[in-house]
Amino acid sequence: MYSRWVCAFLLFPTAFLSKADEMPNALIALPDTCVALREGRNCYADITLTWHQPTFGNYCLRDATSKYIMQCWLKQKEGTFNYAFDSQQSISFELFDSNTSKVISLTEVKLQWVYQNRQKKRRWRLF
Repeated sequence: MYSRWVCAFLLFPTAFLSKADEMPNALIALPDTCVALREGRNCYADITLTWHQPTFGNYCLRDATSKYIMQCWLKQKEGTFNYAFDSQQSISFELFDSNTSKVISLTEVKLQWVYQNRQKKRRWRLF
């Protein structure tokens, strides 16, 4: 069994080495889904936004819709931001280079409901 791993490593050394050196240059939201009880109600969750880049730089995190900048990091290549999610709809976040204003990565916190509103409004009747 051990010899199979040695043979695999000798035949495909770049497959093992490239995975070890590779760090994703992505923006990750955990959890990436917020679950509300009913459709149309606010969903509340503590979201952790984490990012990694291969090079040091000046990066900022912002709301993709409103372009509101939540936090910036100077001369960093990774960072974490805790966000108190409180919304009735999904929210997208962008990581961008503050020197060039180029968007590097995008992530979304999606909203789901346990119960969807399918009821019609009923009016009270006396007779």
